[in-house]
Amino acid sequence: MSKILGLDLGTNSIGWAIRDTQTSNENQIIDFGVIVFKKGVGDGKSGEFSLAAERRGK
Repeated sequence: MSKILGLDLGTNSIGWAIRDTQTSNENQIIDFGVIVFKKGVGDGKSGEFSLAAERRGK
């Protein structure tokens, strides 16, 4: 079986799908999904701030 892994790399997420290219019908997708990450910045009164800087005490 020949399979292809497709990835969609976003800023806060990764999407993925696995295709079986030897399947002759229209439905070649075996499985798919997405992983969503938390934002790397926080929202404050003066705008966004780095959560890593806050954790490091800066």
